[in-house]
Amino acid sequence: MYTYWAYGLKVGSQIQFPELFPIPDDGPMDLDIVLADIPIIEKTETGYHSADYDITPDAYRITIKGVANYHVSEGKRIIISADPIADQDSIRLFCLSNAFAAALQQRKTIPLHCSAILDKGELVLVFGASGAGKSTTMASLLQKGYKPFSDDVCVPLLQATSDEIRLFSSYPMMKFWKETLDLSGYSLKADRKIRPDMEKYGMYYHEDFLTSSFNPKLVVVLEKDDKIEAPIIEPIGGIRLFQLLEANAYRGEYLGFSDLKKEHFMVFTQLANQARCFVLKRPVSGNFVQEVADKIINLLN
Repeated sequence: MYTYWAYGLKVGSQIQFPELFPIPDDGPMDLDIVLADIPIIEKTETGYHSADYDITPDAYRITIKGVANYHVSEGKRIIISADPIADQDSIRLFCLSNAFAAALQQRKTIPLHCSAILDKGELVLVFGASGAGKSTTMASLLQKGYKPFSDDVCVPLLQATSDEIRLFSSYPMMKFWKETLDLSGYSLKADRKIRPDMEKYGMYYHEDFLTSSFNPKLVVVLEKDDKIEAPIIEPIGGIRLFQLLEANAYRGEYLGFSDLKKEHFMVFTQLANQARCFVLKRPVSGNFVQEVADKIINLLN
């Protein structure tokens, strides 16, 4: 049995995860990962059921053709039934994304789809839809000397005594497309491709990884805008901010079937109250990676 820390949880696994942060086996685990046959999930009227998915508040199944079936129950157990021809990198990748997201939601936690750096003991969160420039911005910030906190998922924890949010990282690997590195100018010593058939590379940072949670101080939402010629940044709040944050719940398509309305509202409201929040828009075409990163650094300075 391998034991790890991931997404704020102690994890025991029958398979080895080089992406995760190893910890001593010091007692009961929060989450177990096992290899076994997938149990059947009974269909419910309020759940979602299809050939590839079953989603209810307590159970989750996803089928990734040519890779594996994953079953998650009560936020405590992930079962993997792998395709015999599947490569191990792909089996782990979908477990770390889809299956862990389901486990967190079953634990009444809403993971956030954002990258993060740590600045003076507090977090800078960078949100953005696919193609908005989140990865290139992170690569540029790393090039300028900032340390990574989390690649693309942060896990919020509401403090019982203060209702403040603190956030955990996911695991110590950054993932970059080759063109992302070329655009940012960041020189990456890649540890491996994250899947054999993808030009996307993983960079481990186990030595700098932090298992502690931290307060957010700055939220930046990246957007493309075809009406501007240079990057602009502006404060944002109110309903528009809530909508942008809501759109960046990690695997948010599961939320409607997970009975998380209360947690959903509390997390995004508190994050909006606790951090300075900005929208950073850039033109649709052109390389503005350094300008975008500099605008974030200016906010910090």
